[in-house]
Amino acid sequence: MPRIVSDLVDTYLFRRINARPQFLVLRRRADTAGGEVWQSIHTRVASAESTLEAARRDIQSSTGLVPVRFYTADYIAQFYDHATDAIVLAPALAAQINPKSAVTVGPEYSDYAWCDLEETTSRLIYSAHRWAVRHIYDVIAIGGEDADFYAIEG
Repeated sequence: MPRIVSDLVDTYLFRRINARPQFLVLRRRADTAGGEVWQSIHTRVASAESTLEAARRDIQSSTGLVPVRFYTADYIAQFYDHATDAIVLAPALAAQINPKSAVTVGPEYSDYAWCDLEETTSRLIYSAHRWAVRHIYDVIAIGGEDADFYAIEG
């Protein structure tokens, strides 16, 4: 029987340029697992840290960025990991980035891009990730009272 685990967090970074949201996508190096795939930030949560701490840690190591605000994206990605016979539940967070901040790509990545909604969703290969980005765009990234409701830090 598969076990249920929740030891991952997906974090979607966005910024606003002239009130228009853009999402950061990172391209994995060809010689890494899932090579040359565009993605957002996905990390394992260590036993001694919270989901938010894990997200903050991986954002820093993967991009050099420090979010100005975190939001819960009100979404849990779920998938079956056949290698471990586990059903994995990964909460999604959104992290707002200062538009003047510079990206420093971490060692697992070969490139990055700030993209509008359509370009972001066209680069992401997993439907759960595309859904999360669309939801974050509609509810959080464009700003307003709805976005404030989802703020968890910052």
